[in-house]
Order: sequence, then C-alpha cells, then structure tokens
Amino acid sequence: MLYRNKLKNKALKLQSTLKKQNIRSFFDDNSFKNYSVKLTIFANNKSCGSILIYYKPTRNTYSIKKQIYNSEIDTAIDLAWDIVSHFKIYPTESNIYEAFVDGSYISGNTGYGAIIYLGNEIKAEISGTISNTQFRQFGGELKSIIETVKWCQDNNVKKIRINYDYQGIEKFITGEWKAKNDISKEYVNFILKTKIKIEWRHIKSHTGNSRNDKVDSLAQKAAMRRK
Repeated sequence: MLYRNKLKNKALKLQSTLKKQNIRSFFDDNSFKNYSVKLTIFANNKSCGSILIYYKPTRNTYSIKKQIYNSEIDTAIDLAWDIVSHFKIYPTESNIYEAFVDGSYISGNTGYGAIIYLGNEIKAEISGTISNTQFRQFGGELKSIIETVKWCQDNNVKKIRINYDYQGIEKFITGEWKAKNDISKEYVNFILKTKIKIEWRHIKSHTGNSRNDKVDSLAQKAAMRRK
C-alpha cells in the first residue's frame, strides 16, 4: 500500500489530539487506500461521521475531507487538524487580528474574499467583485488585501497577520517580485503607505486549513454572484 506509514502516522496524531477532546476515532487495515486513510468518528457513544486524510506526494502535503453530522464536532476537528499541522493563530488576548484572504476567477468574473478573526471569533467577512478581470484571480487576491487593510483602518486595528496562499501578495511588497502592471502597482503603493502593522504568513492551498478553505469558498461565491 503506497504511503501507508505516512498516512498511519498522521492518522495516529489526529486520533491522539481528538481523544483529548473526548472525541474517539477508529481506523484499521481496511481504512487505507494508496493516498488516503479513513477515520470513523465517535462522540458520546454515537457515530458522528468520518474523516479522510489525503497525502499528496508531489507536494509532500496532507489534507482532510470531512463528512461530519455535528457542527460542534466539526469545529473541534478543524482545531485538532490545526494542532496536528502545527498551525497556530494569535490568541484573543494578544489583540493581534488574523485575516485569511483569497481571490477567484469563474466564467469571466473575478471575486475576492477576506475573513478577519480575533482569536477564534470572526470579526468581519468581506467579499465582492472587481470590474477589471484582465488579470483573473490575481486581481481578486490583491483586492482582498486592500479591503482587509481598509477594514483595519476603519476599526482602529493596529496589527494584523495576513494569511495567504498566493505568494505574490507578500513578494510584491518585499520587492522580490516587481510590480509591472497597474493593478499590482496600485496594490504596492497602497500597502506601503498604510500605518497598519502587517505580518505575512504563507499557507499552502488545499491542505485542509479550515479558515483558508472558508475564504476560498467566500471568494468563489462572490465571483459566481455576478453571473
């Protein structure tokens, strides 16, 4: 069975983390396929659904797909996956906000989305479309940052960490990538002028991060609304 040991180790880590939250999970030899393993989830002696853990060898990344029938358990699994993936967010008492941003291009329409958190609490969801669709998803990605910073300015937020999966978001600002068109130049000029303190963090896409998946869906819905 391909990648069995890697999948087993990841499943055991998730199983142990869930156990600390009184959520039991079960898998056996029949749970494995070449690139995935299935965990059956129990809480309060009742079956709550299942989780598939996938391994992508070309990127050496893991992701999950859930089919859970209890919203509280679903949220607990997301938090457990963050722990297993060594993904941490700032606690509420730090007063440092977290933004998850994305852009989407669907059938000729470009949408953007941003979700802003303080700790685990969602403070704002921002989405919309842009008229200039020449650069497709790229334009939505940059617009999501601009709208996030504007929200910070309007709400007296001093510092925010922006979590992104498109690397140009940070590399345009550092100068590693040169802004060559109007949309990227506008983005760079805006960000360099802001007094908001920004911390950047790159997240690999499609790795099961629930917040990144949520904002991806938000941006897609925005793009589809314009049809």
